[in-house]
Amino acid sequence: MRTMSVIEWRKSTYSAGEGECIEISCVIRDLVLIRDSKSPYAARLHFPIPTWRAFTQALRSGALPRPGTEAPLTPVRG
Repeated sequence: MRTMSVIEWRKSTYSAGEGECIEISCVIRDLVLIRDSKSPYAARLHFPIPTWRAFTQALRSGALPRPGTEAPLTPVRG
């Protein structure tokens, strides 16, 4: 397995450059690694690839509320 210092991280093309974004990497087995771009050596999250895909699909479809709204969550079927 690769060490965290060798892993290639990438930011979203939607990142505005203010430093408030996440970076992801998909190079370790079947996991997606996520870290805060401002604190690259802080704790990281990791998710199985199918879980990450379901999450990003829910974001794209509008099934999750925007931050600061009171909209209820809509179950995502898939």
